[in-house]
Amino acid sequence: MQTWLKKLSFLKIIKLILIAAIFCTLALGVWLFRLNKEIQDRIGQGWFRPPVEIYSRGEQIHLKQRLSADELIKLLAKLQYRERFEEQSLHPSDYSRLDANQCEEVVGSPFLGNVESCVYLRTPASTADIQLTSKNILIGFDSTQTVTQILSGSPLADVPYVELTPQLFAQFYGGEPILRKIIQVGDAPLECLQAATAIEDSQFLEHKGVSVTGLSRALMRNLLAGRYAQGGSTITQQLVKNYFLTPEKTLKRKFSELFMAILLEANLDKDQILENYLNIVYMGQRGPFQVIGFSAASDYYFSKPLQRLNLPECALLAAIINSPGRYNPFTHAEQAQKRRDFVLDRMAETQMIEVEKATQAKTYPLPAQPDLRLTEPAPYFTQAVFREIDKIGLSIENGLRVFTTLDVEAQDLAQRKVLSHVLNLEKNNKKIAKIKTQGKNLESSLISVEVRTGEVMALVGGRQYIKTQYNRVLDAHRQVGSIMKPFVYLTALESQDPNGDPYTPTTIVDDVKFVYSYEGQSWSPKNYTNEFLGPIPLFYALKNSINAATAKVGLQVGLSNIVDVARRAGITSEIKPYPSITLGAFEIYPWEVAGAALTIARMGERIPLTFIRSIESLSGENMYKADAKSERAFAPQPVAILIGMMKQTLQTGTGRLAKLMGFDLPAAGKTGTTSDTKDTWFMGFTPYVLTLTWTGYDDNTPSTLTGASGALPLWTDFMKSYATRYPAEDFKWPSGVERFELSPKEYLKLVPSAAPYELEMPTELIR
Repeated sequence: MQTWLKKLSFLKIIKLILIAAIFCTLALGVWLFRLNKEIQDRIGQGWFRPPVEIYSRGEQIHLKQRLSADELIKLLAKLQYRERFEEQSLHPSDYSRLDANQCEEVVGSPFLGNVESCVYLRTPASTADIQLTSKNILIGFDSTQTVTQILSGSPLADVPYVELTPQLFAQFYGGEPILRKIIQVGDAPLECLQAATAIEDSQFLEHKGVSVTGLSRALMRNLLAGRYAQGGSTITQQLVKNYFLTPEKTLKRKFSELFMAILLEANLDKDQILENYLNIVYMGQRGPFQVIGFSAASDYYFSKPLQRLNLPECALLAAIINSPGRYNPFTHAEQAQKRRDFVLDRMAETQMIEVEKATQAKTYPLPAQPDLRLTEPAPYFTQAVFREIDKIGLSIENGLRVFTTLDVEAQDLAQRKVLSHVLNLEKNNKKIAKIKTQGKNLESSLISVEVRTGEVMALVGGRQYIKTQYNRVLDAHRQVGSIMKPFVYLTALESQDPNGDPYTPTTIVDDVKFVYSYEGQSWSPKNYTNEFLGPIPLFYALKNSINAATAKVGLQVGLSNIVDVARRAGITSEIKPYPSITLGAFEIYPWEVAGAALTIARMGERIPLTFIRSIESLSGENMYKADAKSERAFAPQPVAILIGMMKQTLQTGTGRLAKLMGFDLPAAGKTGTTSDTKDTWFMGFTPYVLTLTWTGYDDNTPSTLTGASGALPLWTDFMKSYATRYPAEDFKWPSGVERFELSPKEYLKLVPSAAPYELEMPTELIR
């Protein structure tokens, strides 16, 4: 009886086990079916979401620009142009350096100007904008390293400037900042394919997604090491992990990875798997942008296309896969070289290359840190671009090509100058250094605009985007201080003084202490030095940013009229006709300040700031084209008079430090400091470039800096480097305005208290 019962119990157990096994098998089958369906669906949708590609405007070369042939050739090398010689034909992305006689042979006639040498080049047809075709350009130079002639087209004809092909500088996939170039497996050198498989999966061509040998070897090594020392993942598993799964290290994820790798091998051939792996593997970080894939990594580490890499370079890319941070050749050269040499040894061990070849490749030097045209891909600028895309109403889901107004040289200079400026102040200014010990970072921002077009060429919203994404150009609502004063004086130049006479630069205004009562309140402006100068001319009050005199002028011309002038110039933030408006005691955005200043720089003609030139689909269909129309906001004559007065700021006024720092181009500007030194500004422009800088603390900590010490050095440093690409020409004054000079004696009559160096009055303007 007991035996029968035992048999019965045993049969039940077997039955239960069989039922459980069948259930588990069915469950596993259903799960595998779903996994396979998920894989097929993802593959069917395409491996990579369409990108948003963001392009700079093409490099511009201007007539009378300070530029040598050597400097142009260095630029062309960065743009991957190839040098050709006299007897060789010129193809797209080729250039030749010629002497004067050879230049004339190309042109077919003698040059009109003094040309000692020239660079003859042929631009590539844009791989993006289908409307941009290849064109011939000849740029002539004289002995003073100045561009004296520019010819373009077919036949060649004189032009004032040329613009080279737009350059891709940023990409976004699914909103993520990623630098990637999709390649086919056939585009990669064989040695790069061999290097990747040798170090990551030497049995790649033999297994079906999972390597039992590799897993066993990794398990044994980890047990012997007593820790996680080696992974056993195949390239297929790595592709599954990077594309289909999260990077978490759990048994569930590892279990899914194993089965998905087997399923993926059933759906794709080896070439497809390796191709997608090379396009998806993480290869490092460039600022906020991930460098993804071998092709983007080749550009980043070697500054050349993947197709041109040699054996040691391919081995280095394969070495980086394991840990892009640890094996970065720029920051950890010794570790990178050891890992690269290990890859070469593995290639020889697996008989992919000969031992002698591996030994020779080990002598090849690591790449030097590249001289990137952008130290980081303009993250603050791209913020503005995406906001503009949103305003235009375009969706980024299907990908876009966005052709922006960004100038690569201007943007790179701006990024480097902003960071060096705040670091210098934190190191050398005792007050700022003390604030730094409290854990507070000094911040700066910069926006630079081309006066002719209103195109924003550079925008930096803070010292380092990787540390703070807050864009101080677009989003910081700050008090503007004395930056407002030019609009007060423009109001005056459109008006008459209390005697009924037109205001001129030499109109006398009283700089005295006074009290103004309004709406039950009293207001009394103070000068920065707490001293009052008495009767002074209008130009002197503006160039030295004298508060009491400016407030007097503002009250005389009418506060509501000042609001109207600010509105016409382009300020949209709320401002009210209170007396403190004359000294800038209200908040506006830096981009608004730049836009309003641009109206002045354009002789009273307002044009909107532009970040985007055009947008097209990835197939080349035109989606948007900028059509920035200007409108006359002020008569040119009073604005020209104002610019003449603002020139004195840089020559003998609060902005004279620019001249001492070596800035010598004709320019006009204005310093700005709030009464509590929480904000410092400088706004200045040449006939071609307008730049606005700000320096301060996000939490409104007083810095004790002024516009001259906090913002002007940054402005000068940037403009000294960048604005020289444009002709060193003065402003062109409109009819109805004439120049005059004040002799030292006449100057002293107007300003008896003036210091000797201020007695020089180069030019002024009157109606």
